[in-house]
Amino acid sequence: MTQTETKNRRRALLPLLTALAVGGAGALWLAAPGSQVSTDDAYLRADDTSIAPQVKGRVLEVLVRDHQRVVTGAPLVRLDPDDLAARTRAAAADLQGARANVQAAQAALTSLDAEEQLAAAQITTVRAGIVAAKARVARTAAEQSRHERLAQAGAVAQRELELSRTGALDATANADRSTAQLAVAQRQLELTRSRRASLRAALAQAEAGVARADAAFALARQEQGYAVIRAPVDGSVGALQVHRGDIVQPGSALMTLVPLERMYVVAYFKETQSERIVAGQPVRLDIDALPDQPLRGTVESFAPGTGAQFSLLPFEPGTGNFTKIVQRVPVRIALDGGQEKWLSKLRPGLSVTARVAIR
Repeated sequence: MTQTETKNRRRALLPLLTALAVGGAGALWLAAPGSQVSTDDAYLRADDTSIAPQVKGRVLEVLVRDHQRVVTGAPLVRLDPDDLAARTRAAAADLQGARANVQAAQAALTSLDAEEQLAAAQITTVRAGIVAAKARVARTAAEQSRHERLAQAGAVAQRELELSRTGALDATANADRSTAQLAVAQRQLELTRSRRASLRAALAQAEAGVARADAAFALARQEQGYAVIRAPVDGSVGALQVHRGDIVQPGSALMTLVPLERMYVVAYFKETQSERIVAGQPVRLDIDALPDQPLRGTVESFAPGTGAQFSLLPFEPGTGNFTKIVQRVPVRIALDGGQEKWLSKLRPGLSVTARVAIR
């Protein structure tokens, strides 16, 4: 036999020897007493995804069937888009109305500015009139005094004296009226300025209305995209319970997506066994659905409590009638790679017997 043939034969025997070594090692730890812990309280699991609409609507079309395989982003259900489009149009109209309210509030403030300017101009005019009226009062008072002296000397007629007195009285009355007009104009300016705070508040409220309407419009446009419900993950359709014509509500379950490629095992070990189990230990998995084909797995993690701790009615030991029950700890076991041929035949919920190698 040549050296080349010898090398080829060794290469051909290498996989067989490796398999025998692995099998022999497995047989040893399975046969050795205390080398394993096992439980038949174990099941295949998968993290199912419940599919639900985000908006209310009428189902226009169901695009998948039960047990169908879908990929991420695939359309599952189509809702009637007319209602969603109507909501978007209504939201757009509300936004337009809110913007009109802002324009009206801004116009009111602009008008107030003009009113303030007019009131200030009136005050200036009235003050000028007061100055003129006071000057006339002084002039007519001096004229009256002169006529009084002349009348005492008999140098002026009584009629002229009366006219000077009347002129003085008229000047004083005119000055008083101007003073009163100034008070009215100042009060009007104060009232006009006091309206500014309320108009600014109205403008702020109108601007807030625009923000709300804009958010509602954006939400309505976003909800239009929810008319097509798509698959968030890869998986197989299960529990399909929606049909064409149904009126669906947000959050109502339409179907379930089961990621068959990401199954794992949850094994419930007795609390007396859990001390010997650590993450990373190899596991032999005997599945009832595959009686002649054990699978390989690896201990991945432990639950943060016993199975009873997370049940709907957790165990309460302080009730008075105590009976000790051995608790079980859920252990998550990952399925090793390279077993896709067999994994494709499995489904979540199948029974499993798990044997963990502790050596």
